[in-house]
Amino acid sequence: MTLSGELPFVNHKTIIASVDRETAALLSSLLGGFLEIDLQGQPVLDEFTGGHVLTYLAREADRMADELLAATGRPVPPLDADRRWDVEQGGLRPGAVLIEDFVEASSRLTDAMEGVHDWSTLNATVSEIPGGRLVQLLVHHADLNRPWDSVPEQDARMALSQLPTIMPTELGDIRLVARSGQAPIVIHPNLVQTVIEGDPRALLSWASGRGDSTDANLPPISRRVWF
Repeated sequence: MTLSGELPFVNHKTIIASVDRETAALLSSLLGGFLEIDLQGQPVLDEFTGGHVLTYLAREADRMADELLAATGRPVPPLDADRRWDVEQGGLRPGAVLIEDFVEASSRLTDAMEGVHDWSTLNATVSEIPGGRLVQLLVHHADLNRPWDSVPEQDARMALSQLPTIMPTELGDIRLVARSGQAPIVIHPNLVQTVIEGDPRALLSWASGRGDSTDANLPPISRRVWF
C-alpha cells in the first residue's frame, strides 16, 4: 500500500506524541462518560463488550512494554498477579477496575517507549510498536463509540502511515491518498493499483472495517477485527 497526500515526515517522537494524545483522549472518554458507557453491556465487537476491548488494550500495552524493555536490555518485571487478566475474563471486571488497569498498562508502555534512546538499533518488529499502538487506540476507541470526526487529523494520518506493515495483504494493491476534508471515499482504478482518496479519518475507518460506506465501487477488503 502507498499512502500519499502530503504526509508529514514521521519519526518515533511524533508518533509517541500521538500515542500519548490518543491514550489521554480514550481515558477522557471513559471518565467523562463513565455512566453512559456500559463496559459490560451490549457487544461492540462481535461477541465482545467494551470491557473486553479495554482489557485487550491494557494487555497489549503490557506486552509492548515488556518487548521494548527486553529489546533494550532493561529488566522486565514479573507479571503482577492482580493484573494477570486475559481478555475474556478480564472484560467482566467492574468499570473502575478496567479503567485503572488501562491507565497502569498505558503508563508502563509510555515509560518503556520514552526510555528508548536509539530506535534505529531495534529490529523492525520492536521499532514498529509505537505505530501499532496508535492504530490500536484509534480503531478500538471507535469501537467504544468515539465519532471518527473527533479524531485529530494528524493522528489519523500517522495511523494510516502504519497500515502498510499492519495490513500488507489486505492493502497490497491499494494506494490511499489522504485529502483533508474530503468526506466521501473516491476510487480511481488503474491497471496497477486501486487508488482511494478521502479524508484520512474516513480512510482509516474504511480500512479497519469500522466505516459504514455503502459505495459499491469500493474494493473488497478482508476485515481485521482486532488490531
